[in-house]
Amino acid sequence: MIVDLTVSNFRSFKSEQTFSMNVEGARKRHPGNYTLAEDGKLAVLRSAAVVGPNASGKSNLLRAFAALRWLVKSSGTRGEGKRILPYEPYRLARENQNAPVRFEVEFIVPSGIRYAYTVSFLADRITEESLYSFANRQKALIFQRDENDTWETVKFGGTYKGGNRKFPFFQNNAYLSRAGNDASAPGSIREIYRYFDEMWYVGASARVLVSGYLDVAENMAAVGELICLADTGVSSITAEIQENTENIKLPSDIPNEIKEAILEENRVSFKFSVESSEGEFVQFDQDAMSEGTVRLFQMLPVILISLARGSLLVVDELDAHFHPSLLALILKLFHDDDINKKGSQIIFTAHDTNVLNSGVLRRDQIWFVCKDHGTSNIKSLEEYDKKYVRPDSPFDAFYMDGRLGALPKFSYDSVKTTILKAISAKDDYK
Repeated sequence: MIVDLTVSNFRSFKSEQTFSMNVEGARKRHPGNYTLAEDGKLAVLRSAAVVGPNASGKSNLLRAFAALRWLVKSSGTRGEGKRILPYEPYRLARENQNAPVRFEVEFIVPSGIRYAYTVSFLADRITEESLYSFANRQKALIFQRDENDTWETVKFGGTYKGGNRKFPFFQNNAYLSRAGNDASAPGSIREIYRYFDEMWYVGASARVLVSGYLDVAENMAAVGELICLADTGVSSITAEIQENTENIKLPSDIPNEIKEAILEENRVSFKFSVESSEGEFVQFDQDAMSEGTVRLFQMLPVILISLARGSLLVVDELDAHFHPSLLALILKLFHDDDINKKGSQIIFTAHDTNVLNSGVLRRDQIWFVCKDHGTSNIKSLEEYDKKYVRPDSPFDAFYMDGRLGALPKFSYDSVKTTILKAISAKDDYK
């Protein structure tokens, strides 16, 4: 489980900003919305909504999770001198353009141990990396490196036990990535690697493909039944294996993940059966179905896998193509103790203000992102004075009438004047 993430000098985030999933008091309110850890001394939220105007930086906050996952999962196999792909510093200030991007994340792995991981990096090298544990509620060093350290000079703490310590790595490799993907590393390090590997990041309107999941009959049956139960009008879904997909030619330098996704998409086609007015069942290709039905069909495997594993699911524009009641249903799944037994979390952006419902979310589950002179800043609803925004206040109404900020700012008169000029201009185009 993610406890908090601190980001600095990444994309539109110039200064240090902290996003927290730590429960801020009031545990009696919506107790299903959080998971207890460390014998109940720590409570971690199961969901969080991020809202704000277009181009405010909402997506960039979610991309920070994706960047962190890439550093842990993929940087360890990066060849010497290869660019660290998530290096995207803030570009609107000269002092930031060549400065390190920095992430600090506190998290809890499935075994229940809490860790703090910090990584700073430039385009070609890691400048700082450290991992601490809180196994005995005392912060203890596991490993630490700075810009001048090589794989032979990494510093280790006394808690690093049970396997090999030294793994050769290049300057552009995260030590955690290199060690976590090696069978000789301690089980604790490999568990951390798996935790980040099992994170999901779904970009806005991205096609979601989970290789092999629907090949399992039970999984296909569950997804098909859920689609039917969601009042989509679909009666059943069947899969048809396509022939000759091995003949698809792809560039040799295409990343394996993209290659696998393309092959998977062309390997199977899905047919959606809808009952006609005469009681007959008519089959439709996926492309003929509504965007909402297709989006739900793509998202369900990811949601089910996350709930089964207890992993983090990060979704940009979760409300895209979804009715508000369907979005509420997804949140209800994550907030259900009988379903979410392993501490799975969902963090998402949305434009639909119906999600700002005090009957569904706590104050500390709602985050606002706004931009000031090109710099993104985040603020939790929990930070607002409780005298004015109570736990049972109509969050959506308060947001839309401007009391909470993070609304688009524009002058209607200016917009109107510009449009009048445009429509009155000489029509010299075809």
